Amino acid sequence: MPDEARVANYQSTILKSICFMGKRANQNNSVKNPALTGQDIDRRDPAVMRAEAFRVAAQRETVEAFVVAFILALLFRAFLAEAFVIPTGSMAPTLMGAHKDVSCSQCGTSFQCGASRERNGTESSLVVVAGVCPNCRYVNPLDLKDNANHATFNGDRILVNKFTYALNDPERWDVLVFKYPGNPKQNYIKRLVGLPNETLTIRHGDVYVRPTGSDETDQMVRKPASTLLSMSHLVYDTDHQSDSLIASGYPSRWQPWREGAAAPPSDSWSVERDSDGLTATVAADDRLHWLRYFHRWPTDDQWKMAAQGEKLAEVDPYSSRAITDFYAFDSYVHVRSGYVYQQRPSMIAGGRVERMLNGGYSKGVFTDEYKSGEGPEQFGRLAEWGGQDGGRQQVGRDGLHWTGDLIFEVDLETTSDCKEVQLELIKAGVKYHCVIDLATGKATLGIDSGEPQGFISNVGEQVLSPVADTAVRAGKRHAIRYSNCDDQLLLWVDGDLVDFSTATTFDSRLYRPDSENRPRYSVEHPLDASPAAVAVRGGNATIRNLRIDRDKYYISNNDSNLAMVDYDMNNLWATIGKSLSIKDFQQVFADPSSWNDFQGWASRRRVTFEMGEDQFFPMGDNSPESLDARCWAGWKAQIPLPRGVNEAAWKWSNESFVPRDLLVGKAVVVFWPHSWNAPVPFLPNFKRFRLIR
Repeated sequence: MPDEARVANYQSTILKSICFMGKRANQNNSVKNPALTGQDIDRRDPAVMRAEAFRVAAQRETVEAFVVAFILALLFRAFLAEAFVIPTGSMAPTLMGAHKDVSCSQCGTSFQCGASRERNGTESSLVVVAGVCPNCRYVNPLDLKDNANHATFNGDRILVNKFTYALNDPERWDVLVFKYPGNPKQNYIKRLVGLPNETLTIRHGDVYVRPTGSDETDQMVRKPASTLLSMSHLVYDTDHQSDSLIASGYPSRWQPWREGAAAPPSDSWSVERDSDGLTATVAADDRLHWLRYFHRWPTDDQWKMAAQGEKLAEVDPYSSRAITDFYAFDSYVHVRSGYVYQQRPSMIAGGRVERMLNGGYSKGVFTDEYKSGEGPEQFGRLAEWGGQDGGRQQVGRDGLHWTGDLIFEVDLETTSDCKEVQLELIKAGVKYHCVIDLATGKATLGIDSGEPQGFISNVGEQVLSPVADTAVRAGKRHAIRYSNCDDQLLLWVDGDLVDFSTATTFDSRLYRPDSENRPRYSVEHPLDASPAAVAVRGGNATIRNLRIDRDKYYISNNDSNLAMVDYDMNNLWATIGKSLSIKDFQQVFADPSSWNDFQGWASRRRVTFEMGEDQFFPMGDNSPESLDARCWAGWKAQIPLPRGVNEAAWKWSNESFVPRDLLVGKAVVVFWPHSWNAPVPFLPNFKRFRLIR
């Protein structure tokens, strides 16, 4: 209400009140009983009467304001925006459910591991006791007794725009909230991947679509650059080093390399590490001097040796393994609560402040046997590593599928006489190159599968070598990022995406069909065992940071009763003549020499879903632990509906889509992540305030 109207309203109310008081006084003066006349006449000072009138008006205005605000809040919640709390980790790492915040005690990398399994009832039946660092793979035990920040934190609080989809159609890669078709009273949050009237196929971690009902060839679904980066997962960052590994002589993952060499050449890159990171230098001649990444980390025994001051220099610097779809959020190590607590954390025990500092649960009372801050080996085979470790095989230590879609970053400084920089990413034995001429800044892309392959635009135009002008020059320092994801090469220079003259997309199926889409290795060239590299020719160069991330890997599954893996475990015997466990696949990933002969690659599934009009296909970012449109069809049929239920509300429960009628809105911002417990209780976690992409 404008100030003028508010003042006019006050004045009108005051006049009415004074007139009423005057009328009451006149009525009292004319009463027939003179004995009561002196008692009923209001003989107060007029100023007092006006003050009372002001108070009455102000109280009325306050009540009206509260009523209006309440009504507006209801309207705002119903039609414009609503706040939600993320309960589980199905959208991690984009959105966090109940989780542990961990800082690796070896390399200092901050990461989160899931803890929503602790929150399945009024008491905690499970407890997370450790998490695996995504950078150095050290198993970090949690100090549940003495470290307040090792408590379980609640999920992100997000704001959802409920008005967006009233005006516009949902767009692919939106993070959206909808009513779960299996229970329309329950809200779900996932990322929109499939659109109406599309037939969607998941194959080897990627998504393909074609118009429903057509015979067109499936086309790869590609993420926008900003979405690609926001959905990526850390593989390795040289800014985070372990002092104990450096002191033990454990070899760096980045090594100088020359084709055919059995050991790092001494006349190439020199790699130095300390607690601040890695620095690599080279004085290059007219040959290309390569610095390659070898994916490897210490065993438990090697970590113990390093902690005791023993040497690990005998480790082969060229030893490596496949990069997989490892999720730090899913690396939680958990045990039954009875092995940690004699009185379990509870939603009804403890004081209010205690529960506020522990995610809504009491702290519990620890057993005498539990050694807080010590590793999960104290529980022996009772500990489970991740959500799929039913056989106690510690499968949560690594991913379950090989992934070749990578993002590579390098902080590079060259001298003025340096001539050329090459960036290389390898997938399924195919080399994807980016060559930058340091005299002109011209960048040229190329694909080498044994013979040159071309790039293909959306309209079918082909080009062999896309080119672009960049700001990269000899004698300068640049941050360069290069990616091969979703059958597309992208290049960034100093944070800006480079615009190439022609399409940088391609169709890898033309030279790597399903039967050949697997990691490759040879003695002469490690290929997928060393899938990222940088080379310099002429002049001197210094590298101060190297980082590798991987793209999302969507698991091909359409049955919630099966293990959440690509592999058709039930038909492995028919495919390769024997059965395999998930651990068997992980052992193959760790042995590049077995890749070429391994027949299990053929057991990877592809699944297809058809969308009709107003039907949407969402999936969680945390593919191994997301109940989404891939596998919720048929789930509700296993559970009889309660008596008296409106069965029409469940008419979509056996479908692999979300109808438009069940869409709620678009998630736009994390407006309140968890707060810290120490050193200052309730201090907000400012780093996680952000827009949702």
